[in-house]
Amino acid sequence: MAKKQTVPKKRGWQRIKRNAITLLIIVIILYIGAHVISRLEGTRQAVADKLSNGTRQQISIEKCSMTPLMGLRIQNLSFQGVEMPEVIMSFNWFSFLSDESPFVKELRIKSMEMRFRRIPISGNWEPLVLNGIGSRMGAVLGLNPTKMGDDQSLPKFPPYAINAKTLLQLDRAKVVWKDENGRDIAYITEADLRLKSGSFVKRKVIQALFNCGHMKLASNRTLREFQLEAFRVEGSQIITVLNMADSNGQYDEFSSATLWQDLNLQLNQLSEMN
Repeated sequence: MAKKQTVPKKRGWQRIKRNAITLLIIVIILYIGAHVISRLEGTRQAVADKLSNGTRQQISIEKCSMTPLMGLRIQNLSFQGVEMPEVIMSFNWFSFLSDESPFVKELRIKSMEMRFRRIPISGNWEPLVLNGIGSRMGAVLGLNPTKMGDDQSLPKFPPYAINAKTLLQLDRAKVVWKDENGRDIAYITEADLRLKSGSFVKRKVIQALFNCGHMKLASNRTLREFQLEAFRVEGSQIITVLNMADSNGQYDEFSSATLWQDLNLQLNQLSEMN
């Protein structure tokens, strides 16, 4: 009787092991296949075409490949006024289950160079697909402080792919604002940005850590070794700056609902300490 009971159990366990091994082999084959496909010329062109169609920009990509964690690594992505030697994307693979979660969960860009140029008639910033970023960051440096609204007629990245919930990470970035004649009017160099998400009392918190080597304001004042730490609780427009300092001065904590505009005043006061 004991043998008759043991044999079926043993056979059942062997069947489970075979199925598990078969499934593992299939996963490994698909994983390797995905890495091979991601390096093909057709895949590179498809990614470039998808980005170009979504942004109305002629985008070029030298190479693309898959990361070990099923993200996407793009080398030498460039379009009007923007050069990105390396871009690493990680994805929300189940973003289709949510109306708010973007497909791109995190975007890490290394050694980016971005040049904004002001359009004389409209006052917008080229490249137009980044006009919102150019306007908001420009307001911090003292450029277009009153033009903060999003123009719905301008091209934008598709919100289902990339939106405010995408965590942006910058390493050694350089951003320059130019006037209509191509002259530099403000810039940020050697910039590192880290956005992190967490929770506090069941509410999502976004923390921003920003450092740069050199910052020139529209007022021609400059800041060196600048650093800023800020956070915002989801559902609130209030942004709290925990720390802001440069090589010669520091401010205590302050909060603002219009940080993009108010921060310029703080920066000019901080630069007066030099």
